[in-house]
Amino acid sequence: MKQEQRLVAEVYRYLAPFIDTSRDIYLSLDGQAALVGVGQGRFIDGTIPDLWFTVVGRTNPTLIEAKAFDAKGRVLLMQSQLQAWRTAGRGGHKPSYWIAASNGFNAFFLWKHSDFLPTLDKSTNRQDTVTLTPPASRQEFQSISQLALAILCSV
Repeated sequence: MKQEQRLVAEVYRYLAPFIDTSRDIYLSLDGQAALVGVGQGRFIDGTIPDLWFTVVGRTNPTLIEAKAFDAKGRVLLMQSQLQAWRTAGRGGHKPSYWIAASNGFNAFFLWKHSDFLPTLDKSTNRQDTVTLTPPASRQEFQSISQLALAILCSV
């Protein structure tokens, strides 16, 4: 299992008791499924963050993009994500938060999307995949349960 998928699964495991199951829940939706959702009018566009859920008692969904650091502490984005989620991006489903796991899966990180915007905005890479160094300002946790609690406290 890829580290990013593992991160999504583990975070969801801790968040699940607090998620309103009567509302939409999407986890690591693949591109084809997202495009089908666009065709059905479920989504505005096909660039969807990895976690989409609504916390019990809240009205708006929380969208979170998950990343795994490479050996050099960088993350990989698709060009479609970069274009959709930067400040001037036209993406209809920008993440509220970004999370990441260290290369060794022993440290976990949280950013608000606004913290990530300068990094997205300054990238001029036009390749299909873009490698970025995440913002230095971040919350760091030693366990996924701590990361999940911080997400719940922020929502």
